[in-house]
Amino acid sequence: MTTSRLLALDVGTGTIDVLLFEPAGRPENCVKLVVPSRTQIVATEIREATRRGLPVVFAGPVMGGGPPTRAMLAHVDAGYAFAATATAAATFDDDLEWVAGRGVRLCDDDEVAALLRGDALLVRSGDLDLDGLLGALRTLGAPTELSGGCIAAQDHGFSPRGSNRVHRFRQWERALAARAPLEALFYAADEIPSGLTRLRAAAAGLAGLPQVTAADTGPAALLGALGDDLTDAVLVNVGNGHTICAVALDGRLFGVYEDHTNRLDTALLETMLRRFLAGKLDGDVVREAGGHGAVLGGPVPAGLPILVTGPNRELLAASTLELRFPAPFGDMMMTGPAGLVRAHRHRYGD
Repeated sequence: MTTSRLLALDVGTGTIDVLLFEPAGRPENCVKLVVPSRTQIVATEIREATRRGLPVVFAGPVMGGGPPTRAMLAHVDAGYAFAATATAAATFDDDLEWVAGRGVRLCDDDEVAALLRGDALLVRSGDLDLDGLLGALRTLGAPTELSGGCIAAQDHGFSPRGSNRVHRFRQWERALAARAPLEALFYAADEIPSGLTRLRAAAAGLAGLPQVTAADTGPAALLGALGDDLTDAVLVNVGNGHTICAVALDGRLFGVYEDHTNRLDTALLETMLRRFLAGKLDGDVVREAGGHGAVLGGPVPAGLPILVTGPNRELLAASTLELRFPAPFGDMMMTGPAGLVRAHRHRYGD
């Protein structure tokens, strides 16, 4: 079966970037949406319950935890009840004892029904509301008969007893050691490692489609920024939540530096990038400062193009580095979806 119309979804902290890819047409004319991410929507729903003084029942699959976790903590600190199923509670932390210790009542599905007979507000977890998204596309007059779907989400990996930042970065280190092609960092739905619980849950939201590809947001952005012409480059993706710098040589991962966007300004980011590309950035130092880490496979060849994408790319607008600002498919926000489409077509054909 060859691919035709694909739905590509890049799930971020602030937005879900949506591309309805039609291979027969011009990519610039494909339907594209940039909409609030489910992490933002869920956090807003929890904050609304807090405003109204209502108990919350949180149920569904694990999802990205930043904004929802902060909203949950504020709700509990305000003195209001918060109950969650085990899978939904894992959104806040893989250690459910920690979650319970913060005031969340862990419950099963039968208890959810009982709790909702009162005045509790049901908040559904999950990074993807496929029915809602397809409904929006239909309202816009877009076709929704799909041969496949692709989704990217940042997954720290299941780590209930240790730092999820350390655990996440070990995944990058293993990928670097393997020197596999970038396309090998993408999975069919049934190949996603069991420890990538968020990515598995996100891909399960596309289970009704015949072909599903999933990946971390980093490889998706890297492959999308490279396009069809480059195999050697440096990508800096300055996202709403995370900033990642990845080096590709011969179409393979050669280095990664990952940090939190909110701790960076122009001067610090440029300094960290220069140190990283010079092989002088220690991963432990990055983690101690609040980032994820840095690892490099060896000396970086001089003159590699530095490609900058992401909604916070203006952090590097005043940089003295020689930068390019690619716009895959005519839109910088489609970098991740473009990478997903490339990997999906590599797997399943055109």
